[in-house]
Formats: sequence, structure tokens, C-alpha cells
Amino acid sequence: MPRKPRLLVIDDGLDYARAVAAHLPEFELVDPSPLGSEGRLPDGPAALAFLQDHAKRVDVVLLDVSFDVPEDRLLPLDPPAPPKRTRRFQGVAILREIRKRCPGLPVVLLTALEDLSLADASHDVSAESMTYFLGAGDLDTLRIRCHAALQEASLTLEEADVLWGRAPAMRALRRRLAVLARGALPVILEGETGTGKSYLARRFLHENSGRKGPFLSVDLAAVPADLVPALLFGAVRGAYTGSVADRKGAFESAHRGTLFLDEVQNIPLDAQKQLLRVLQEGRVQPVGSTRDVPVDVKVVVASNEPLAQAVALGRFRGDLYMRLSPPSRLRIPPLRERLDDLAFFVRRLADVALERPELSELRDLVARAVGLRAGVRTVVVMGADLRAKPADGVLELALHQSAWDALRGHPWPGNMRELGMVLENLVTFTLFAAVDAIRSGLSLESTRLQVDPGLVQQLLASTAQVPVRALDQGRAQASDDDPDAMTLHVGPAESLNDLARDLEKQVMQRLFRESGGDFGGMADRLLGDAGRARAVRLRFNQLGLRVRELRG
Repeated sequence: MPRKPRLLVIDDGLDYARAVAAHLPEFELVDPSPLGSEGRLPDGPAALAFLQDHAKRVDVVLLDVSFDVPEDRLLPLDPPAPPKRTRRFQGVAILREIRKRCPGLPVVLLTALEDLSLADASHDVSAESMTYFLGAGDLDTLRIRCHAALQEASLTLEEADVLWGRAPAMRALRRRLAVLARGALPVILEGETGTGKSYLARRFLHENSGRKGPFLSVDLAAVPADLVPALLFGAVRGAYTGSVADRKGAFESAHRGTLFLDEVQNIPLDAQKQLLRVLQEGRVQPVGSTRDVPVDVKVVVASNEPLAQAVALGRFRGDLYMRLSPPSRLRIPPLRERLDDLAFFVRRLADVALERPELSELRDLVARAVGLRAGVRTVVVMGADLRAKPADGVLELALHQSAWDALRGHPWPGNMRELGMVLENLVTFTLFAAVDAIRSGLSLESTRLQVDPGLVQQLLASTAQVPVRALDQGRAQASDDDPDAMTLHVGPAESLNDLARDLEKQVMQRLFRESGGDFGGMADRLLGDAGRARAVRLRFNQLGLRVRELRG
């Protein structure tokens, strides 16, 4: 017979504990004696003291929001507040401390005050789920909330290439994605560049929707304004200059599937009116046509700024915004709000980098040189792990405290995308340095390689001063007299990674020629520091470029 989930009540009275004991037999009530009595804890400090030593005895916490306790037993709010307000929202202060000490422990907030709202407490908890428990009639609601909290806690930290972590905001996002995928309502995804909006739209909102049609993505930041109507709604022959045949629009092409409109805040106002009509009536009218075409499309839009802000500035229609269902709006938190999961992200993204054939080959060279087998497990160690001796049979990449502090203190304007690039570079340069030493005849003994803290600072410096807004502006317009402007040739590639690699090679080749093969000069142009010539030379080699061939 499976064990009952163990529930801990944190409250200043006995009512909730008695209700659970009497009416929720599917839960085992934790008795925190001798700190409390009859299955309750008297206040926040006592609750935290109990969890400090006995967190493993608890599966879910039922936490009251308001506490009528003496002032010297109150945990402070952030920002500090008078005693009356601190008592009213004492559960918020307790919740913050629980998350610091027991980040994976599910918590259900509870109140008997009908006029209490977490929106009045603090912005960082305003999205929390709270149960208004007003008597025996609410027991099923309480049962559902506890079950949902346990379900969320059982979810893996990673799924389908998404590193969810333990952040409550990401748990809530994951739950809402699962619900909204099954409905027909439009969905708004808001988040900074690099947070994964397009991937979430395809992998979680489309693939879990049960729709039989295709997933179609349109980046509205990359489409000239006068071509947007034809692209979205289609056009008939002769509707505009160069239109030599009827053309299906994105809505028709995505029939019975999902249409993802990225950077929707860029859609021209005249096209916004047409989009509103499609959402209202389920029909499109191609440009130059008088006929309507019925379409059945789930619409997901994404924006790197709050659409409500664009409405307030007059750049986005208010009626269209309301039709897009703002109550189902999903905000993807930036990486700087998920730093409690940073160690997990660093280790996993290092694993991802080592899956690349060129890096796994370097790892095997280093592993054999220090007496390990090829394909050995490679892990990133940091913090307290550095005080222990290297683990047996494992190749370790060590982040010194200063390097770890730099990663935690970085603003991460490029979010998870930027973190992935930084980790790939750190792994690459660390392994290359070790391989160079081995090939030079040096003998390595330790299975722990320290990542150069200076390299960490260099990699982070390139984006530390870049405003997040600048990364979300799309393509920069270079003036004709800009000495750093250059023309690059964009052609079809197997993947975006291959395309990016090709563009980077073009830049390197151009700068190599212009500098006469001076890697110091190239480093000065690329990184603003001629002393980083070695870093540029290493990247030059990684791209498959050869000095002899280019000079020839």
C-alpha cells in the first residue's frame, strides 16, 4: 500500500490542522512536537527550525498567510513593513525562507480572509496560487491544491531539451502550458530574447495540442511592413507588383495546426485590423480577393516586451490585445530571476557542449592523458565541492569561487542562449589548453582541470554592458561610412548553427585579410583587446580556418 503524502501545517492556530486531520484522510499530518502541539507550528521561526532538521519528513506544506503572533516572533517582510502589515503577510516572509532552505518543497498558501490578496504583498509572490479556505465546503479545493502541488514537485527538472529547474515561476509556466495547449484560445508568450519562446510554442503548445495540422512560425521582425498582409493572409495574382500567382498565406498554410507569430508587436496597424477579424470570425480574405477562406488555427504570439505597454503607447490595438486573451498570457522569466538553478544549468549545458563531436574528442584526449578511459563522465564542480578531493573515475572542470561569483553576478541579457554559448566556450578553451599542454610534452596528473577565471570574465564582458533592450531590437542598421560594417553572404544551411558558423567564418576571413594575418589586430577589432589574440586564434582554428591556406 503506497505511503500517504505527509503534510505539515504552519499556522498560528489549530483550525487548519484539525480540518486536515478530520477531513483529508489521504494525507498524514506531520506532528512537529516538541516545537508545537497537535500537528501545528506556532510561528515562522519555529517552523523553519523544524524544517532545518526534518525537511525529509515533509512532502507538502500548508501555510497560512496571516499570523497573529508577538512582534519579536515575526519574520521581516521585504521591503520592511509595520507590524500590522507584517502579521497580515507573515506567510509571505515564511515562504521566502522555505524556498531558500528547501527549494523543492511544495507549499500551498491558505487564508480565511476574503479580502486578502497576494497582489498587495509583493510582486515576486503575486502570481502564487492561494486557497481561500472559508469552511468545510472548501475541503475539495484544498485537496485539489495539495494534489497539484505534489504533482508539480514530482516533475523532472528537465524535459524535452527545456531546463525547467525548481523556480516556482517556471513550475507555474509548465503547468499553464500543459493546460493552454489543450484549448483553442490564443496564447501570448512574453519574454526577453534567448528565453526560448519559439521552442515552447512548438514543443509544448503545438505538439501537446492534438492538432493534426502543421506548426508554422513567422518572424514579424524580419518581414517588410508592406508584405505582412500577403504573408499572413495570402494574395491573389496581380494584387501587388510582382505577384504573378495566387499565394497562400500563413493562416491557410497552418490550417488545423498552430501559427506562431514571433515579435508580434512589430505587426503594422493596418494588418492588426485584419488579424483581429481572423481571430473573431475564423476567416481570412487574401489581398486583392473578395472571397473569404475559413481557417481553423491555434494562434500563439510572442513579444520581447509587454504587449500591454505597446497598447498604452498606441503601437498595438487594444481590441486585438483583448482578443489575444491576455488572461492566458505567459511570462517566461529571464535567467537572472532563476539564479537558484544556475548550478544545475551550468552542469547540464556543459554536458550538452560535450556532446559535440569536436569537444568529445578533446575530452577523450585529456582523459587518456590523466589515466581515465575515453568517454569518461565529465562534470563541472564549484563551491563546496572544490574542497573535496577529485572524484574517482571522473574528469572535473573546476569553477574557482571568483569565476562562480562572476557567473552569478552577470545580468545575462541573452538569457539561456547566452549561457549555453558561454559554457560551450569555457569547455572548449579549457580542453584546448589542456590538449596543447599534452601535445607539447607536458605530463598532467590531476583529473580536475581548473577553468581560467580570467577567461570567464572575458567571455562575460562582451555582453555585460549590452542593454537587454538592444538585444531585442532586431537587426542593426550600419551606415555606409562605418569602418566596421561589412557585407556577409547568407545562404541556405542545414541548421541555424551551421548558418551562424558560416557567417562567423566570413567575418574571420575578412578581418584576417584586412589585418594582414595579425591576430592581435583581429582581437582588437572583435574584442577591444589586442592582448586576447590567443582566444581569437583558437576560435579561428575551431572554425576550420588555416593560416597557410588564407595567406596562400
